[in-house]
Amino acid sequence: MAALLAKGFDTGLVGNFTRSLQVSYQKSFTSQLLGLNLVRKSHAYSLLLALTGTIEKYFDLPVWRKIRQLPSIMPGVLVILAILATSTFFFLPWKQAITAVGIFLLAGGVFYRTEAGVYAAALLLPFVPLKALLGLAILTLASFFIHKAAGHARFRFHLSPLLIPLLLFFLVMFYATVTSVSFWDSVSELLIPVSGLIYLFVIINIIDSRVKLDNFILCLTIAGVITAGYAVYQYYTGASAVELKKEWVDLVNNPDIRNRAYAVFENPNLLAQYMILLATLALGAVFNAARPWQRMFFASATALAAFCLVLTYSRGGWLAFGTALVFFALFKSRLLIQMLAAAGIFAYSVMPPAVIHRFSTITSLKDTSNAYRLDTWHSTLSLIKTHWETGVGLGRKAFARVYYTHMINSNVVPHSHNLYLQIISEFGILGLAVFCWLFGGIFQLGLKLRATGNNFVKNLNAGIMGALAGFLTHSVVDYFLWYYKLGILLWLLVAVVLVLEKLTSRQIYPERNV
Repeated sequence: MAALLAKGFDTGLVGNFTRSLQVSYQKSFTSQLLGLNLVRKSHAYSLLLALTGTIEKYFDLPVWRKIRQLPSIMPGVLVILAILATSTFFFLPWKQAITAVGIFLLAGGVFYRTEAGVYAAALLLPFVPLKALLGLAILTLASFFIHKAAGHARFRFHLSPLLIPLLLFFLVMFYATVTSVSFWDSVSELLIPVSGLIYLFVIINIIDSRVKLDNFILCLTIAGVITAGYAVYQYYTGASAVELKKEWVDLVNNPDIRNRAYAVFENPNLLAQYMILLATLALGAVFNAARPWQRMFFASATALAAFCLVLTYSRGGWLAFGTALVFFALFKSRLLIQMLAAAGIFAYSVMPPAVIHRFSTITSLKDTSNAYRLDTWHSTLSLIKTHWETGVGLGRKAFARVYYTHMINSNVVPHSHNLYLQIISEFGILGLAVFCWLFGGIFQLGLKLRATGNNFVKNLNAGIMGALAGFLTHSVVDYFLWYYKLGILLWLLVAVVLVLEKLTSRQIYPERNV
């Protein structure tokens, strides 16, 4: 049956169109420009190899060899942390003491196993402040270097050609911070990508097996399930739409909306983006589940996240989720495209009237949020005309400080509600070019991973590619990198792609000796 469906797809209009697009892209200059081999032949990549090689040699110096011969100090460190944790009950109120004990236990776990730090970050991401995540990132990085310095095996960094545009993009952000019109506000927002970069560096160098990667995906999914469950509970028991912020619901044009889910996020659109990333990632994990209970868990997580996404009433989120599923199908199996079309028709037929009416207003200029966004985009384009070379600086405060001199309406907005306009506004045209280079390279890598023949890699790669496609689509009508929970999560997903590259590097780079 599957063979007949596949044959029908290949000979059909959609199959021929898909195949022609693929051939055209492979022959195009864009495909050659994004080819990772071009980066690997560059001087920048050679410089990165030399730099990391020097660091690797440093960890192989005689002084480190002598340290490795000494008895392990880890048991002593854990004993000290246990004593400190116990002593907190004598000096602090019991609630603060419990928090302190949790911190000491986490620190002990991270120093014992570095990967515990990235697992904890995945679990805690939606629930703790940025400072806690940054502190955990620094602690995890310290544990990583301590273990590598004290390890008996020779330490080697994982180097990907994608690190060149990635590091260049972070350099652009650093330059935008230094030259910002609101320097200290930009410094505070720079902590978001810095935290993400630390986690990315540790993840791609510490996760070296399917087991560790499965554990990391499981932790991300558990955090998402808790968040989605709380959002659903909040939707049915929380405040009514009348009591919510008026910018969240236009009750004149959407009288049937009783509430919008937002959980531990600051508004429903942020939660919608988080649910898109979670649902698509969990969908990829469904196909990798080795046991029935695992398959049931990830399938339930996908369904719960999709249901929660509906309750956010985020029209951009719904459209982005559809895009994410299409990309998942393209990277997973062509047969899923036909199934996806049928599922979409069925879902539309069973949706309540409030959802259908809400989606029908996606292009209506009578809707206040649509009109608000159009005014904001026009004002941002005016700003870009005078600051397109280098931008105004990283962050919302720098943007708002200049935006008010260009705004058409009377609303001073914190961002442009469009990722691509925001990047040009903050970083200039170079920032947008590097960003497109980076994510073009990521999708190029995704195509290579799809062709490896490894089902585990192919399934998870499809989930990540779908999630990133959904993120980029939703970012046409909103901006999310300012919010640390989503800003860090984006780099965690990029890290997973690089881990997949690492696990299959002999197949996608046959000429590379790893």
